[in-house]
Amino acid sequence: MIIITFSSFGINILSTHADSSNKEVIFVVDPNSENQYYSDFIYSLIGTLKELREESQYKFFSLNSPHKSLIFDSNAVDSDAQIENLLQWMKNDENMDSVTVLGVITEIVNELTLTNAAEGSVINFIVHDNLEISSEESKIIETLLETIASKKWILNFIYKYDTDRSLIDKYKTWAQWTTGGIYPMVTPDTIELITENTIKQHAERILSNDFKGIVEKNSIFQQEIFVSPGTSELEIVMFRTKTEGNVAIITPGGVNRTAGNYGPTDLLETPFVSIWKFTDPTPGKWLFKISDYYSGLLSISHRNKIDYNIQLIDKGPFPTKNSVQLVTNMIKGKGSDILISKDAYVELIFDNKISYEMNDNGINGDAYAEDGYYSMIIPDVNEPGEYNVEIKYSWPNYGTSISDLTKINFELFPYIISDPVTLDNINLNENTSIAIIESYLGDEKYFVNSDDIKWAVSADALDFDIKINPVDPIQDGRASKFEANLSTTKYGKANISFRLDSMYKNKKYVIYANSMVITTIPEPIIEKIIIKEDPKKPADAIQDKIDEQSNFVIILSSIAAVIIILILIIGIILMINYSRRVSIRGYIYDDKNNLVIDMNSISRSLQNKILNRNKIKGEEFDNDLFNGLLFEYMQDYMIIHNYTGKSLRINNQPLIKEKEIFNKAWLGISGNLLLYSDNKL
Repeated sequence: MIIITFSSFGINILSTHADSSNKEVIFVVDPNSENQYYSDFIYSLIGTLKELREESQYKFFSLNSPHKSLIFDSNAVDSDAQIENLLQWMKNDENMDSVTVLGVITEIVNELTLTNAAEGSVINFIVHDNLEISSEESKIIETLLETIASKKWILNFIYKYDTDRSLIDKYKTWAQWTTGGIYPMVTPDTIELITENTIKQHAERILSNDFKGIVEKNSIFQQEIFVSPGTSELEIVMFRTKTEGNVAIITPGGVNRTAGNYGPTDLLETPFVSIWKFTDPTPGKWLFKISDYYSGLLSISHRNKIDYNIQLIDKGPFPTKNSVQLVTNMIKGKGSDILISKDAYVELIFDNKISYEMNDNGINGDAYAEDGYYSMIIPDVNEPGEYNVEIKYSWPNYGTSISDLTKINFELFPYIISDPVTLDNINLNENTSIAIIESYLGDEKYFVNSDDIKWAVSADALDFDIKINPVDPIQDGRASKFEANLSTTKYGKANISFRLDSMYKNKKYVIYANSMVITTIPEPIIEKIIIKEDPKKPADAIQDKIDEQSNFVIILSSIAAVIIILILIIGIILMINYSRRVSIRGYIYDDKNNLVIDMNSISRSLQNKILNRNKIKGEEFDNDLFNGLLFEYMQDYMIIHNYTGKSLRINNQPLIKEKEIFNKAWLGISGNLLLYSDNKL
């Protein structure tokens, strides 16, 4: 009897893996069994594990000679030779001693104790014949099971389907004592289950099951297998009930890769499992075909080895209540080789709820087109904490996809608030305090340098300078409160916004405060000087009256002529002005490039077409999201007027009253991220 260990998903397989050098996997086998099915089962199971799990190791004990063992190393090149050595070792051990379950369990417990085996180490009995276990042996074995359970090792039994019921019950009691299990020796199901669970337990590349079912006799069965771009190795695994059937594996180019000069890179053939390996496989749809298979149950799986890993360039921390740009790519190992795939569809699933399309087209936050970096902008996240992010690459043309899960972190970052002081009737050539700016982290004051507070302006013929002065700074010059002083030499008005442009937790970030509008005192009006004349003599007055009456008709005619000319001039000016007005234009898209508003196709009244040719109210969009907004078009840009009373954002800057925007501008309205474009995307 030989012991085999499984673990994961109810089955625990004894194996030593590179990342868990003291987690043992042990198989116990029975050399006295001359059953071919038993030998074929071990051959297929161990061969499959060896082929699919690199850098793993398995240790075998014999029921005949508990003191003897054999180590099976998956790094050995020749699988068939190693398995033949195992079978020969079993054969040479036949009838050397009597079968002793107690002896082998004792030897294994001593071995695992000596090597200080880790929790989760597994002891698996592969039992073919009914074992004879006396009541005295059972009592001692139960003592050993207490040691196994205390060490959190696992004991499993794989038994023949016609084993005595009483013995199966004993196996079950012992296995459950150590959180193990019992499993019937059925092919190919048990081998497939052990293989899949072992791979899962050690967090290795999983097998993707393509088909499992009954294949009809005298039929040609075929199954599509899809290979992703960036795949360096393809493994196709067939679990079958018997050794029969003719297999063909066809590439996307129509080449049969099962034989001849086009054969696989590596091939393992066992009684119940066959594995084909192909290096640098062609991406696309492969075809697995089998004929002359009469045994019914068949299972086909595959796995791709992709040398490229999905990475999120920055995982935070990011500031809350601020739009964030996320960038991802697929990189090979630790090098600089980035996968560029023009037909990939990349999406980011945020917090297991919202899916965003990422793009490599040089738009919507992406810096450069087709450089392998995919980008998107997440709207404001209000609450701090860790959020789940799944990045998924899909290739619809190949029917494949890969994904990766990670987390990004949002935290409270320092921010500023601006309180207006003097906004109206600002005198020229004087320093005027226009705002008090305070910086906070959460509800607590936060000290920053005055250079960290920046300002931006949109001005109407207003030339000025703003100085940010700290109030009650600490010793190093930082402060949590600042005064903004303005000095100007010209009349007018301006829209000013302040922002905190700083470093926090080794990250550069920008957060805006509300904007404000300032106006200077009105420009003085220069009145005309009227000079009074001396009273005229009566004779002169009479003559003047005669002259006035005589010229009255001429004056009336002149006035009429002037009025007619003015009407013509005004009409011409209005026509020229109307012709110079630009018409409304452009398109508004959501953050997935879905068209929301087509400005060019909005139905307008004749009055609006004439009087408001270059203006349109948001109410005309028939979309409540734009109510209270006025869009005014100029030759090369557009002005958005905000009459909603709410703070909106343009390119991540606050919009309070009005702001100029140009082509490809981002609009933040009520939590929706929109893109304005002059041209159709």
